[in-house]
Amino acid sequence: MADIITKQKIAKYLTEINQSSIIKFQSSNWPVPKDEEWRRTNLSKFDMSGFKLLQDPGKESDEIPENSISNSSLSVTKRAGARSYIQINEKAADGIVLYEPAYPAEINEKSSILVQELAGAISEQINNRTEYIAASNFKDTLFMIIPDNVELEKPIILEFDAAMSNEPFLPNLFIHAGKNVQLKLIQKITGRRNSSISGLLNINCGENSNIQSSTVADVESGSVSFINRYFNLADNSFLSDFQSSSGGSLIKSRSVINHIGQKSDARLYGVIFAEDKSHIDMRTVQAHKVRDCFSQAIIKSVVRDKGRSIYQGLIEVYDEAPLTDAYLSNNNLVLNDGARADSIPSLKIRNNNVKCSHGSTTGKINEDQILYLTSRGITEAEAKQMILEGFFSHVYDHLSEDIKSYCYPFIMDKIIIQENDA
Repeated sequence: MADIITKQKIAKYLTEINQSSIIKFQSSNWPVPKDEEWRRTNLSKFDMSGFKLLQDPGKESDEIPENSISNSSLSVTKRAGARSYIQINEKAADGIVLYEPAYPAEINEKSSILVQELAGAISEQINNRTEYIAASNFKDTLFMIIPDNVELEKPIILEFDAAMSNEPFLPNLFIHAGKNVQLKLIQKITGRRNSSISGLLNINCGENSNIQSSTVADVESGSVSFINRYFNLADNSFLSDFQSSSGGSLIKSRSVINHIGQKSDARLYGVIFAEDKSHIDMRTVQAHKVRDCFSQAIIKSVVRDKGRSIYQGLIEVYDEAPLTDAYLSNNNLVLNDGARADSIPSLKIRNNNVKCSHGSTTGKINEDQILYLTSRGITEAEAKQMILEGFFSHVYDHLSEDIKSYCYPFIMDKIIIQENDA
């Protein structure tokens, strides 16, 4: 009976968040360029018709993926409208609690409270229509509760696939990592042609935790994707986060790092590859809310054809955050005249006892480097390829080997330059 009551309480709380988000979605408009964060991304140029409220999500039959993942501590494959397929490959992962609102299982009172806290926290932070749609229905949402002192050797891999669904895909992932947790997390979001995707990620990093996370967005042409990510860092926690974006008509991502614990440390890395007519807009916010914390962001983009990238980086230091040490850097390579890369780094400082800075560069491939390489028998196409690989490798080399080996191909396999492109 206690388990039934607990599940009913969770269901009621999550439904209330869904209903509140539906009301906000219905009463709001899509963001417009006059809004600071959206000044380089005009949604009127994209097909937003796929983002509609779900009337009755229903349940599809269980489907086991063709290729299960073995090189992981725990893996979850989630396809639109279907139950997650879960593999636990390491004994230390046995204590992790996974909760799917669409397929509720037994859950204890402590985990129930954490699920509600995760959902409640995200509902307080979301502030525009692209996020309201994501929180309007939890049919493709996964909650993960990781107990204190869990240390995993291999990464947790979570793959969310929009499949062939005609409905919007809402791949939300909410994680609570307890004290002294050490883990690596890989989240992959894929969309088929013309998919409509809006996902929320919320991770609480407990005291003395070491979290290495990554999010890969790889969608097909015509797709529109919104990915909003929130990280909350407790005392002495460490976060290394990587994100990459490629494909689709539009990918708009935002990553917010909330330093709420002293001596927390966040390292953000990101790569963008925009080709054809792809429009990719990435924003990072390093929010320092307490004293003596460190953060850095290193973002690189390559654009070609008529692709466009936008990077907006903000370091925000609150009154209560002296001894902040923060830095952000953005470097862009534009491969031809039709492509465009915009860089908008900014600082918002309310305390004088800090060390904060930013840097940005945008340019073409250095002709001297090409000349040097071709003079040694390398073709021009091969020379450009080597330069691009070196350009992105500066980011990938900061990642652990297993995260790098998983994430590397999604960008690097696409930047191949043919002889006629040289």
